[in-house]
Amino acid sequence: MKRNYLRLIVGFFVLCQLLIAGQTQEAVDILGKASAGVISLKAWDKNKNVVGEGTGFALTENLVVVPYHLISQAAEAEVTSISGKSGKVEALLATYRDLDLALVRIKGKVNGLTTGASVGIPAGSRLFALSEINGQVIITEGNLKGWLEISPDKPRVMNITMSLEKPACGAPIFDLQGTVVGVALVFGSGVRFGVPVEAVLTMNTQARGQELKTVNKENYLDQAEGSFLVGKTSALLNEPGLASIYLGKYLKFKPDDLEIYVLLAEAYFKLGNNAESYKNFAKALLLNPDHAQALYGMGLTQLKERKFKEAVEFLEKAIANKVDSREIYFELGTAYEELQDLARAAENYEKYARSGPANPFPAWLKLAQTFQKLNQADRAIAAFREALKINPDDLNCNYNLAKLLAETGQLGEAEMIFDKLASMNKRDAITYYGQIMQMYDRVQNYEKAVEAARKIVDINPRNEVALYNLAIMYDRLGRLGEAAQTLNECLAIKSDYTQALFNLGIVYDRMKKHPEAVEAFKKYTALAPDDPSGWLNIGLEYMLMKDFEKALPNLEKSVALNPNNAAAQYNLGITYINLKDSYSAREVLKVLQRLDPNLAGRLAKLIK
Repeated sequence: MKRNYLRLIVGFFVLCQLLIAGQTQEAVDILGKASAGVISLKAWDKNKNVVGEGTGFALTENLVVVPYHLISQAAEAEVTSISGKSGKVEALLATYRDLDLALVRIKGKVNGLTTGASVGIPAGSRLFALSEINGQVIITEGNLKGWLEISPDKPRVMNITMSLEKPACGAPIFDLQGTVVGVALVFGSGVRFGVPVEAVLTMNTQARGQELKTVNKENYLDQAEGSFLVGKTSALLNEPGLASIYLGKYLKFKPDDLEIYVLLAEAYFKLGNNAESYKNFAKALLLNPDHAQALYGMGLTQLKERKFKEAVEFLEKAIANKVDSREIYFELGTAYEELQDLARAAENYEKYARSGPANPFPAWLKLAQTFQKLNQADRAIAAFREALKINPDDLNCNYNLAKLLAETGQLGEAEMIFDKLASMNKRDAITYYGQIMQMYDRVQNYEKAVEAARKIVDINPRNEVALYNLAIMYDRLGRLGEAAQTLNECLAIKSDYTQALFNLGIVYDRMKKHPEAVEAFKKYTALAPDDPSGWLNIGLEYMLMKDFEKALPNLEKSVALNPNNAAAQYNLGITYINLKDSYSAREVLKVLQRLDPNLAGRLAKLIK
């Protein structure tokens, strides 16, 4: 009596905890009405080793439903109700082996629960499971996700979304009205499902039964029915670890079950065990060479092994045998792409994209990229547009579309997309404005190019490369003063920037500021003394100032570094003539006659 009292106190305390934790009113009502009919089970073998622990519920006052695997090896078992009533299992009356159910008679009395019907319960319906674990009453709420067909000749089971631990295996499942509509079976964190109550009600409650200790002992989960039930439900619930274990066990009983080979192969494939996956798909094809799903699976294993030719053969056969898969076209496209058959790759990517997949974006993107490789710009642009209808903010897709538009002369739209990218991804804004600058530079629209280059400088005003590019665009636009000023700003940041120094000399030359040009080129040659062009330009600037004495050593240095530069040789000859050195001019003429007869002829006319 004292034990019952304490158990009731615990029950009351737990009920208070549930209310505090914010349980729904329906859960609290079920807890109040049904808790007395829920039992905990413990089973022992003949050596007193525990062989089963779980949950069950009372169908009548002395008949209890429990998972069969919990008592399949037991010599004795005991049940305890939430209220503290306990009693030994007296006899095993009936089993429903296909669904792991057992009906036992107990000594003592517990409150029987009201059963309802699972037929007609729609997906999404709220469900509740009630169990006692470690002395605590636990009511778990979830939903009916749908129904799983484990075999055409067996009842469907309930796909439930509930967080149930293994000790809750056998817990009754209630609907909103508090009637039992199923039994929860738990074999792992991801393998939880409900057996419909109709299966329970088919077991013979009038059977005389057999004492538990005299029943033949077996490990139900190692038998055909148990291994099939756990293996098939694990496969359907996407738990390949358990599926591979139990489907393998089942095949020992039925080695000609084609469907199980396919499911086992798929489980191994998900686990990354390609060798076992291939082996079991191959066994399925020995039983039926035209089995579409097995052909598909073989194709996937070969694709994973990068055996693309073999993958194509299996995938094409799977399609010919009407495999039920949209994704196969994407995978076939991937295989053809790897084989460099881009036309067929594009054909299959497009089939997948137009087949109505849940997410067609990857297919449109792949299709666009394949058309790019095929140099089919218009079709690539159209595919990129389709991809962006699905994911308008994808950076990679926008960027490649903008580049294609730029390459095909659609500069206004390309600029709009690059601008959009710069606002979406400020970190790479310089890259996007750089693309705008380059595309307008290519078509000699230097006003637009300057505008883009200016934006880059605004983002990073202390970046010498940004200033250099802006200066070059100013130069090409003919705004020489701004070009010179910007190059000087660039050199104020990086004084040894050789390209900026050289181009500053060029800009000053075009502005006819020859002394300034000389200074720029001198600074350049100090940094790049082996470049003959720097010395040549110093000489040319002195020539333009008619200072041939100063021009001479610079031209001689340039020619020494590159004797085959005809223009440098010609200007050296002109300088010799202006310095009244006809002998040296004739020596230059000999070289020019070999390098450039036209320039040699012009120089010959000037030599007296």
